[in-house]
Amino acid sequence: MAQFLSTCFLVLISAQLVKSSGVFELKVHSFTTKSSSVCKQSRECKGFFRVCLNHTQGVFSYRLACSDGTGLTGAFSTDQSSISTGALITVPFNFKWPGTVSVIIEAWNTESSNDQSTENLNSMISHFVTKRNITIGEKWSQDVHLGEQNKLRFSYRVVCEEFYHGDECSDFCRPRDDPFGHFNCDAAGNRICLPEWKGEYCAEPICSSGCSEIHGYCEAPGQCKCHYGWQGPRCHECLPYPGCMHGTCQLPWQCRCDEGWHGLLCDKGQNV
Repeated sequence: MAQFLSTCFLVLISAQLVKSSGVFELKVHSFTTKSSSVCKQSRECKGFFRVCLNHTQGVFSYRLACSDGTGLTGAFSTDQSSISTGALITVPFNFKWPGTVSVIIEAWNTESSNDQSTENLNSMISHFVTKRNITIGEKWSQDVHLGEQNKLRFSYRVVCEEFYHGDECSDFCRPRDDPFGHFNCDAAGNRICLPEWKGEYCAEPICSSGCSEIHGYCEAPGQCKCHYGWQGPRCHECLPYPGCMHGTCQLPWQCRCDEGWHGLLCDKGQNV
C-alpha cells in the first residue's frame, strides 16, 4: 500500500512539473539612445522589449539563445530618442533554476500595437547581453547597461511559483489532506504531517495509544485492529487454539493447560 501511494504521489508531482516552477521577472525603467533608429519620423513611434534567458555554457549567438524562455512587454508609445516604461516582463521556467544565466534584452520598433514580430532584424533598435548569478528571492536587483550609443536601466529578480521551494525552485510541496497525504508545508518545502499522521508522505495513520506495533495496525487514526491470531484492545493477547477450555497461550493457536488439566483442548482433569 505504501509503495502504491509513493508511486501515485510521484506521478502527481510529475504532472505538476509540466507547469512553471518559477518565473524570471524584469522591469525596464528607461532606455536612451543616440541612434536615430528608435522611430521613423513618418510613423507613430511605438516600441516594445523582449527578454530571453539562456543558461548553456560557452559562446552562443544571441539570436539562437532563447530556448530557455522568452517574455515581451506590450507595445507602447515613445519619442525619438528614449523609451520609458515600468512594464513587467515575465519569463516562466519549468527547470531547476541554474543560478547563473545569460539575460538578453532587446528593444524593438513596431508599426502597430498588435504587431510584436521579432523576425525582421531591421526593426531591432538595440540588444544587450549580460551574464548574472541570480539567486531566488523577492528582492529586486538594480542594473545599468551602458553601450556606445545606448543606456538601459532595469531591475530583475527570480521567484518560485506557488508550492515550489528551494534554491532551484525544484522542491514541490502543496498542502493536502486526502488519501495521498495529510500534511502542510513549511517555508523550505518540507512536509509537516497533520496530527495523527506519519510517514514520508504523511499517509500512514497513527494508531491508538498502546496498540502493538507488531500485532496491531490501523486504517484510520486512533484505531487498533489486530492481525490474525491476536486480540484485545491493544492486540497484545494471543488467540488460543479453538475449543481450548482450561489453557492459555503465548503464541496464537496454542493451548497450554492450566495446572490440573490435560488433553489437546485442556478439557480433561488429572483424574480422567
